[in-house]
Amino acid sequence: MVVAALSASLLTISCDRGRNGGTSSAAAMNEPRKAPPSIRHESHVWAAGIAPPAGELRNPNPGEVESAKAGEKLFTSMNCDGCHGDAGSGWVGPSLADGRWRYGGQDEEIFDSIFYGRPKGMPAYGGVMGSEGIWMLVNYLKSLPKPDAVPTQSWIEAPRAAPQPGTNKETSSPAASPGVPTTGTEAIPEAGGKVNFNTLLQKDGCTACHAIDRKVVGPAFRDIAARYRQQSGAEQRLFERAKSGSEGVWGNVPMPPNSAVADRDLHIIIQQILSLK
Repeated sequence: MVVAALSASLLTISCDRGRNGGTSSAAAMNEPRKAPPSIRHESHVWAAGIAPPAGELRNPNPGEVESAKAGEKLFTSMNCDGCHGDAGSGWVGPSLADGRWRYGGQDEEIFDSIFYGRPKGMPAYGGVMGSEGIWMLVNYLKSLPKPDAVPTQSWIEAPRAAPQPGTNKETSSPAASPGVPTTGTEAIPEAGGKVNFNTLLQKDGCTACHAIDRKVVGPAFRDIAARYRQQSGAEQRLFERAKSGSEGVWGNVPMPPNSAVADRDLHIIIQQILSLK
Protein backbone atom coordinates (compact mmCIF):
# COMPACT_ATOMS: atom_id res chain seq x y z
CA MET A 1 0.00 0.00 0.00
CA VAL A 2 2.85 2.39 0.97
CA VAL A 3 4.85 1.50 -2.16
CA ALA A 4 1.80 2.02 -4.38
CA ALA A 5 1.13 5.42 -2.82
CA LEU A 6 4.78 6.43 -3.23
CA SER A 7 4.78 5.30 -6.88
CA ALA A 8 1.67 7.35 -7.55
CA SER A 9 3.30 10.37 -5.90
CA LEU A 10 6.44 10.05 -8.02
CA LEU A 11 4.33 9.61 -11.16
CA THR A 12 2.47 12.84 -10.34
CA ILE A 13 5.76 14.72 -9.90
CA SER A 14 7.01 13.34 -13.21
CA CYS A 15 3.87 14.48 -15.02
CA ASP A 16 4.03 17.93 -13.46
CA ARG A 17 7.64 18.31 -14.52
CA GLY A 18 6.72 17.38 -18.07
CA ARG A 19 3.92 19.93 -18.21
CA ASN A 20 6.15 22.67 -16.80
CA GLY A 21 8.93 22.09 -19.32
CA GLY A 22 11.47 20.34 -17.09
CA THR A 23 13.11 20.83 -13.74
CA SER A 24 12.82 24.24 -12.09
CA SER A 25 14.51 25.30 -8.87
CA ALA A 26 11.87 28.03 -8.41
CA ALA A 27 9.04 25.51 -8.74
CA ALA A 28 10.77 23.26 -6.23
CA MET A 29 10.74 26.05 -3.67
CA ASN A 30 6.96 26.42 -4.09
CA GLU A 31 6.20 22.71 -3.94
CA PRO A 32 3.77 21.75 -1.14
CA ARG A 33 5.65 20.61 1.96
CA LYS A 34 5.03 16.87 2.17
CA ALA A 35 6.80 14.60 4.62
CA PRO A 36 8.75 11.82 2.88
CA PRO A 37 8.05 8.21 3.87
CA SER A 38 9.99 6.66 6.71
CA ILE A 39 13.33 5.43 5.44
CA ARG A 40 14.93 2.01 5.54
CA HIS A 41 18.50 2.34 4.32
CA GLU A 42 19.71 -0.80 2.57
CA SER A 43 23.29 -0.06 3.64
CA HIS A 44 22.39 -0.14 7.34
CA VAL A 45 22.81 -3.23 9.49
CA TRP A 46 19.54 -4.86 10.53
CA ALA A 47 19.45 -6.44 13.99
CA ALA A 48 19.10 -10.24 13.69
CA GLY A 49 19.01 -9.73 9.92
CA ILE A 50 15.38 -8.60 10.07
CA ALA A 51 14.50 -5.48 8.09
CA PRO A 52 12.40 -2.88 9.96
CA PRO A 53 9.04 -1.96 8.42
CA ALA A 54 9.27 1.21 6.36
CA GLY A 55 8.39 2.82 3.08
CA GLU A 56 11.04 3.22 0.42
CA LEU A 57 12.63 6.56 -0.44
CA ARG A 58 14.07 6.65 -3.93
CA ASN A 59 15.62 9.43 -5.97
CA PRO A 60 13.07 10.01 -8.77
CA ASN A 61 15.71 11.34 -11.19
CA PRO A 62 19.12 9.89 -10.25
CA GLY A 63 21.99 11.41 -12.20
CA GLU A 64 19.74 13.70 -14.28
CA VAL A 65 21.81 16.55 -15.71
CA GLU A 66 19.03 19.17 -15.69
CA SER A 67 18.14 18.31 -12.10
CA ALA A 68 21.80 18.71 -11.09
CA LYS A 69 21.98 22.11 -12.83
CA ALA A 70 18.88 23.27 -10.96
CA GLY A 71 20.45 21.94 -7.76
CA GLU A 72 23.55 24.04 -8.40
CA LYS A 73 21.37 27.17 -8.51
CA LEU A 74 19.63 26.14 -5.28
CA PHE A 75 22.99 25.49 -3.64
CA THR A 76 23.80 29.17 -4.14
CA SER A 77 20.36 30.71 -3.59
CA MET A 78 19.84 28.79 -0.32
CA ASN A 79 23.31 29.92 0.87
CA CYS A 80 24.64 26.35 1.12
CA ASP A 81 27.98 27.59 -0.21
CA GLY A 82 28.17 30.00 2.72
CA CYS A 83 29.02 27.06 5.01
CA HIS A 84 30.16 24.34 2.59
CA GLY A 85 32.22 26.52 0.24
CA ASP A 86 32.16 27.04 -3.50
CA ALA A 87 31.08 23.85 -5.30
CA GLY A 88 30.83 22.13 -1.90
CA SER A 89 34.60 22.21 -1.43
CA GLY A 90 34.29 22.88 2.33
CA TRP A 91 34.50 25.98 4.53
CA VAL A 92 32.78 26.29 7.92
CA GLY A 93 30.98 23.05 7.12
CA PRO A 94 32.65 19.92 5.72
CA SER A 95 33.40 19.28 2.06
CA LEU A 96 30.52 17.73 0.15
CA ALA A 97 32.67 16.87 -2.86
CA ASP A 98 35.35 14.60 -1.43
CA GLY A 99 33.27 11.40 -1.32
CA ARG A 100 33.37 11.14 2.49
CA TRP A 101 29.97 11.22 4.18
CA ARG A 102 29.57 11.20 7.93
CA TYR A 103 25.91 10.15 7.78
CA GLY A 104 26.03 8.08 4.58
CA GLY A 105 26.53 8.94 0.92
CA GLN A 106 23.63 7.08 -0.69
CA ASP A 107 21.12 9.37 -2.39
CA GLU A 108 18.42 8.77 0.23
CA GLU A 109 20.90 9.31 3.07
CA ILE A 110 22.02 12.67 1.69
CA PHE A 111 18.36 13.58 1.21
CA ASP A 112 17.71 12.69 4.86
CA SER A 113 20.61 14.89 6.04
CA ILE A 114 19.30 17.90 4.10
CA PHE A 115 15.59 17.37 4.84
CA TYR A 116 15.91 16.73 8.59
CA GLY A 117 19.28 18.33 9.34
CA ARG A 118 22.10 16.98 11.52
CA PRO A 119 23.39 17.84 15.00
CA LYS A 120 25.86 20.65 15.62
CA GLY A 121 25.11 23.07 12.82
CA MET A 122 23.32 21.53 9.82
CA PRO A 123 19.83 23.11 9.59
CA ALA A 124 16.82 21.04 8.49
CA TYR A 125 15.61 22.37 5.13
CA GLY A 126 12.53 20.16 4.84
CA GLY A 127 10.40 22.95 6.27
CA VAL A 128 11.39 25.53 3.65
CA MET A 129 12.00 23.40 0.55
CA GLY A 130 9.95 20.77 -1.22
CA SER A 131 11.23 17.22 -1.64
CA GLU A 132 11.88 17.78 -5.35
CA GLY A 133 14.19 20.70 -4.56
CA ILE A 134 16.18 18.58 -2.12
CA TRP A 135 16.53 15.84 -4.73
CA MET A 136 17.96 18.50 -7.05
CA LEU A 137 20.57 19.31 -4.40
CA VAL A 138 21.34 15.60 -4.01
CA ASN A 139 21.87 15.20 -7.76
CA TYR A 140 24.09 18.29 -7.82
CA LEU A 141 26.24 17.05 -4.93
CA LYS A 142 26.59 13.59 -6.51
CA SER A 143 27.70 15.24 -9.78
CA LEU A 144 30.62 17.10 -8.19
CA PRO A 145 34.04 15.77 -9.25
CA LYS A 146 36.07 14.27 -6.44
CA PRO A 147 39.27 16.27 -5.79
CA ASP A 148 42.62 14.63 -6.52
CA ALA A 149 43.91 15.26 -2.99
CA VAL A 150 41.66 14.46 -0.03
CA PRO A 151 43.06 15.32 3.41
CA THR A 152 42.78 12.61 6.01
CA GLN A 153 40.33 13.35 8.78
CA SER A 154 38.73 11.25 11.50
CA TRP A 155 35.18 11.97 12.61
CA ILE A 156 36.11 10.66 16.06
CA GLU A 157 37.71 13.33 18.18
CA ALA A 158 41.08 12.29 19.52
CA PRO A 159 41.79 12.99 23.20
CA ARG A 160 43.65 16.24 23.68
CA ALA A 161 47.16 16.10 25.06
CA ALA A 162 47.76 17.95 28.30
CA PRO A 163 49.29 21.39 27.60
CA GLN A 164 52.88 21.93 28.61
CA PRO A 165 53.63 24.64 31.18
CA GLY A 166 54.08 28.06 29.59
CA THR A 167 52.18 27.21 26.37
CA ASN A 168 48.80 28.12 24.97
CA LYS A 169 46.53 25.08 25.55
CA GLU A 170 44.87 25.48 22.14
CA THR A 171 47.87 26.17 19.92
CA SER A 172 50.85 24.72 21.86
CA SER A 173 52.61 28.00 21.09
CA PRO A 174 54.18 30.20 23.76
CA ALA A 175 51.54 31.59 26.08
CA ALA A 176 50.31 35.12 25.40
CA SER A 177 50.24 37.94 27.85
CA PRO A 178 47.09 38.03 30.01
CA GLY A 179 44.09 39.41 28.15
CA VAL A 180 45.72 39.11 24.69
CA PRO A 181 44.26 36.10 22.84
CA THR A 182 46.40 34.59 20.08
CA THR A 183 44.44 31.56 18.85
CA GLY A 184 44.25 31.04 15.09
CA THR A 185 44.83 33.53 12.29
CA GLU A 186 44.80 37.05 13.63
CA ALA A 187 42.84 39.99 12.25
CA ILE A 188 44.57 41.73 9.36
CA PRO A 189 45.03 45.44 10.16
CA GLU A 190 44.65 48.07 7.47
CA ALA A 191 46.57 51.33 7.12
CA GLY A 192 46.65 53.13 10.44
CA GLY A 193 46.32 49.89 12.40
CA LYS A 194 42.50 49.69 12.13
CA VAL A 195 40.64 46.55 11.13
CA ASN A 196 37.81 46.87 8.60
CA PHE A 197 34.65 45.37 10.12
CA ASN A 198 33.15 44.13 6.85
CA THR A 199 36.44 42.61 5.74
CA LEU A 200 36.67 40.76 9.03
CA LEU A 201 33.10 39.45 8.72
CA GLN A 202 33.83 38.06 5.28
CA LYS A 203 37.23 36.63 6.19
CA ASP A 204 35.83 34.69 9.13
CA GLY A 205 32.70 33.46 7.33
CA CYS A 206 30.17 35.45 9.39
CA THR A 207 28.33 36.72 6.30
CA ALA A 208 27.34 33.15 5.40
CA CYS A 209 24.58 33.31 8.03
CA HIS A 210 24.28 36.97 9.11
CA ALA A 211 23.87 40.46 7.70
CA ILE A 212 24.01 43.79 9.51
CA ASP A 213 20.41 44.88 8.93
CA ARG A 214 18.47 41.76 7.92
CA LYS A 215 17.98 38.15 8.96
CA VAL A 216 19.67 35.55 6.74
CA VAL A 217 20.04 32.13 8.39
CA GLY A 218 20.83 33.77 11.72
CA PRO A 219 19.59 37.08 13.14
CA ALA A 220 20.62 40.53 11.91
CA PHE A 221 23.57 42.01 13.78
CA ARG A 222 21.46 45.07 14.66
CA ASP A 223 18.91 42.80 16.34
CA ILE A 224 21.70 41.13 18.33
CA ALA A 225 22.96 44.56 19.40
CA ALA A 226 19.48 45.67 20.44
CA ARG A 227 19.02 42.60 22.63
CA TYR A 228 22.40 42.52 24.35
CA ARG A 229 23.81 46.07 24.25
CA GLN A 230 22.64 47.04 27.75
CA GLN A 231 23.36 43.67 29.39
CA SER A 232 26.28 43.27 31.74
CA GLY A 233 28.93 40.89 30.41
CA ALA A 234 27.33 40.81 26.94
CA GLU A 235 30.63 40.70 25.04
CA GLN A 236 31.94 37.65 26.90
CA ARG A 237 28.57 35.88 26.69
CA LEU A 238 28.38 36.39 22.94
CA PHE A 239 32.02 35.40 22.56
CA GLU A 240 31.41 32.05 24.28
CA ARG A 241 28.28 31.33 22.25
CA ALA A 242 29.99 32.17 18.97
CA LYS A 243 33.11 30.21 19.85
CA SER A 244 31.43 27.06 21.18
CA GLY A 245 28.06 27.23 19.40
CA SER A 246 24.60 27.48 20.91
CA GLU A 247 21.03 26.30 20.38
CA GLY A 248 17.56 27.75 20.96
CA VAL A 249 18.66 31.36 21.43
CA TRP A 250 17.29 32.73 18.14
CA GLY A 251 14.82 30.04 17.11
CA ASN A 252 15.39 26.47 15.99
CA VAL A 253 18.47 27.00 13.83
CA PRO A 254 21.59 26.32 15.95
CA MET A 255 24.67 28.51 15.96
CA PRO A 256 27.57 26.27 14.87
CA PRO A 257 30.84 26.48 16.80
CA ASN A 258 33.51 28.78 15.36
CA SER A 259 36.59 27.40 17.06
CA ALA A 260 38.79 28.20 14.04
CA VAL A 261 38.12 31.94 14.27
CA ALA A 262 40.88 33.82 16.08
CA ASP A 263 39.90 35.06 19.53
CA ARG A 264 41.10 38.56 18.66
CA ASP A 265 38.95 38.60 15.52
CA LEU A 266 35.91 37.43 17.44
CA HIS A 267 36.27 40.05 20.16
CA ILE A 268 36.60 42.82 17.55
CA ILE A 269 33.54 41.55 15.66
CA ILE A 270 31.40 41.37 18.82
CA GLN A 271 32.50 44.82 19.96
CA GLN A 272 31.52 46.25 16.58
CA ILE A 273 28.17 44.42 16.64
CA LEU A 274 27.32 45.74 20.08
CA SER A 275 28.09 49.29 18.90
CA LEU A 276 25.50 49.12 16.11
CA LYS A 277 22.43 51.35 16.53
